[in-house]
Amino acid sequence: PCAALAAGPAPPSVPPMSAPLGMPPGSVPALGGAGTPTAAVALSALSAAEGRSASGGALGSSAAAGLGAKPGFGNSGATGAAGATGAAAGAAGAAGPSAHLTKKIQKALTLRVDSQTSREGLKCLSGFFDENSVQTRRNLRTTIEGQNLMLHKEFVDSFSKLDSHIESLDKLVNALDGACDRAASQLRQSKSDTQPILEKASSLRNESKAIDDKKEVLSHFLAKFRLSENDTQLVRSGDTPLDEEFFCAFERLEQVRKNARQLLNTCGQQTSGVDILHETSEILEASYERMFVWVQQQCRGAKSSVVTKTSTSELDGPACAVLKRVLALLIERPVYFNHCVRDISRVRRQALVTRFFEALSQGDSSGARPIELQACDPVRYVGDMLAWIHEHAAAEREALATLMGRAATSSSAGAGAAEPSPSSLLSEAGSTLVSFDDILDFTLEGLAQSFGTRVKQVLESQTSIVVVYKVAQVFSFFARTLQEALKRVDAGLVVTCRDLHSRTYQAFLDMWERQAQRLRQGVTGVYISELGAPPFVMEAVNTLSEVLSIYEMAPVPAEEREVDFLPVLSAAFDPLLNHCQQVAAMMDPSDAQVFLTNCIAAMQGPLKKHAFTAQRVAMYTSLLDDHVKLLVSSQAAAVLSKLGLAERLQALRTKAPETPLSSVPELHPVSLAATLRSFYNSLFTGGALTLPALERIGNRSLRAEVRSGIAKLVASAYEELYMGVKELDVATHTPDQVRTLLE
Repeated sequence: PCAALAAGPAPPSVPPMSAPLGMPPGSVPALGGAGTPTAAVALSALSAAEGRSASGGALGSSAAAGLGAKPGFGNSGATGAAGATGAAAGAAGAAGPSAHLTKKIQKALTLRVDSQTSREGLKCLSGFFDENSVQTRRNLRTTIEGQNLMLHKEFVDSFSKLDSHIESLDKLVNALDGACDRAASQLRQSKSDTQPILEKASSLRNESKAIDDKKEVLSHFLAKFRLSENDTQLVRSGDTPLDEEFFCAFERLEQVRKNARQLLNTCGQQTSGVDILHETSEILEASYERMFVWVQQQCRGAKSSVVTKTSTSELDGPACAVLKRVLALLIERPVYFNHCVRDISRVRRQALVTRFFEALSQGDSSGARPIELQACDPVRYVGDMLAWIHEHAAAEREALATLMGRAATSSSAGAGAAEPSPSSLLSEAGSTLVSFDDILDFTLEGLAQSFGTRVKQVLESQTSIVVVYKVAQVFSFFARTLQEALKRVDAGLVVTCRDLHSRTYQAFLDMWERQAQRLRQGVTGVYISELGAPPFVMEAVNTLSEVLSIYEMAPVPAEEREVDFLPVLSAAFDPLLNHCQQVAAMMDPSDAQVFLTNCIAAMQGPLKKHAFTAQRVAMYTSLLDDHVKLLVSSQAAAVLSKLGLAERLQALRTKAPETPLSSVPELHPVSLAATLRSFYNSLFTGGALTLPALERIGNRSLRAEVRSGIAKLVASAYEELYMGVKELDVATHTPDQVRTLLE
C-alpha cells in the first residue's frame, strides 16, 4: 500500500520540506517525534495517489484495504502482494497515464516497505493519522504540512528565546567592546602621561640597586677592615674580665690588621690600608697594655697563687689557661713579655724556696718526713735534698715551658742548635725576648743557694774519707741526672752540683794527702820486727776497698773509668808505697823484700776485683815480680851458703881449665863428699829450705812462688856442681833426684 501511495506524483505547488535548523539537509523531522526521510516519502506518495489517481476509487479501496488489513503498516509478504496487485489494477484502469505519473508509480513500486526506514516512517505517520477515511486521506498532505508547520513554529518559538538571549548578549558585547575601547584610549592617554614618571622610577630603581650593591660591599668591607664598637669596648675596657669574649675580640682585631696589610700588599690601596692600621694600632696597644697589667696583678697579693701552679692538672685550670693565652699574645710585645715572665719567675722562685724550707723542717704534702731528720747521715741528708730538688726542678721546667709556650720551645731549639746567642730569642718584630734558660736558672737559683749553704755546713764537720767520697759521688750522680732533666749542660743547678762535686772530691783527695803527711811524720824503725802489712797500710786498703765499691756503681762510662779513678789511686797508694819503701830501706835486705812484698800484695788485692784498675794492677804485679826475684835470689844464696855449696860453686867457676879438681882445696874429694852428705841430709830432713823470712809472706801464692823459685835455683846450682865434679865420683844423687826432693 505504501508503494501504491508513493506512486502518485507530488503536486508542483507543494515545495519540498526543508530541514530544520541544526539538522542535516534533506532530513525532515518525523511527525509526533519520529522524523525520517522514508516517512516523508511515504506521506508524499500517499497524498499524491489520493489526489491524482484516475481510478481513485479502486486505488482508494486497495489502499483502504491495505491500510485496514494492519493498522501498523505491516511488512508481511501478503500485504506487499496485495498492494502490488492493487497498484497494477489502478494502473491498468487509468486511461493514458502520463509519463510523469508512470515514473512516480515505478519509483513507488521500487520502495522497500520492509526496510527499517520505511517502518519508522509509517510508525511516525500512525502517530497523527487516526482515521483511514477518504477525507483524511485527501487531507493527508495538508495534515502533514500542518504538522510540518507546527513543528517549524515550535522550532521558531524555541529559538526565539535563544535569539533574544543572543541579541541581549550582542548588546552586552557591543557595550563591553565600547568600554574596552574607552579603557584602551584612557590607558594610552595614561601611558603617555606617566611615561616620564615610569622612566624616573626605573632610574630610581637602578640607583637603588647600585646603592644596595655599594651598601653590601661596604658592609663586607667594614666586617673585614673595621672592629665593631662592642669588640673595641671589650679589648680596651679594664672593667671586663679577660675571658673568651676578650680573646675572640682580640683575634678579630688581629684579623682586621692582617686584612689591612694584605690590602696594602696586593691591592695597592695605600691610603685605606694605612688608615686602617693607624686606627687599629691604638686599640691594639691598649689591649696589650691591659693584658700586661692583668699579669702584674696576678703576680701580687693573693692572686699570686695562679702563677705558682706546678702540677699539670693545676696548669690546665681556667685561670692558668688565661695566663698562658695572655703570655702567648704578649710575645709580640717583648718588653711586656719580658717583664711579665721575670715577675712570674720571681714569684715562683719565692714559692719554690718556701716549699724547700717546708720540706726540710716539716715534710711535704705527700706525708714524707722532714729532710733535716737525716742530718746525722750526710750521705742520706744530701741525697734527700738533691732528690727533692731534682723532682721539683723537672716540674718547674715543665711548668715554665707550658707558661712561656712557643718562646720556651724556640729558645730551647736555638740553644740545642748552638746558635751564636742562645740566651735570647728574636720576636717577629725584631726585639729580643728573654731566654727560657735564663728564666729557669733564675727560678732555681734560690734552691741552689739554700742547698749550697747546708752542704757546706755538713762537709765542714766531716772527717771520714769514705763519707766525703760518697757525698762527692752523690753530687756527680745528680749532676748528670739534673742535666738530663733540665736538658742543659750549663744549667744553674747542674753547675752547682758539679762545683760541689769538684770541691768535695778535692776535699777527699786532700784527706788522703793529710794522711800521707801523717805517715811521713811518723816514727821510723817501728816496723823492723814486723814484716807483714802494717795497720796503716791495711786501713788505707780497707778504705780504698769501700771507695772502689762506691765507684763501681757510679754512672761513669766504662771507657772513662780508668782515667777518672786514677787520681784516687795516686792519692791513696802512691804516698803509702813511698812510705813503705822508706821503712824497708832501714831493714835487712831480705826482710825489706818480704815487707815490701806484703805491702804491695795488700794494696794490689782490692784492685784485682775491678776492671778499671787494670793499669795499676799491672804496675803492682811488675813490682811484686821484681821483689820476688830479689827475694828468691837472696834466699837461694843464703841456702847455698848455709849448706856450703856456694863456696864450692865459686871455686868451680873460678878454677882454671888446666887445673885438676883435686888440687883445689874447696873441691877436694874428702871435703866435697862431706859437704854433699850434709846437703843430702838437709834435703831429707827439710832443714835446707827452712827459711823464717818466707813464712812472713802473707800471700800464700807468693809464698809458694818464692819457695819454688828458691828450690829451682838450688837445684840448678847442684846440677852445675854435680856436672863439674862428676869425675871425682863423690855425688851420690843425680840432679833430678835432688830436684824431686826439693819440690
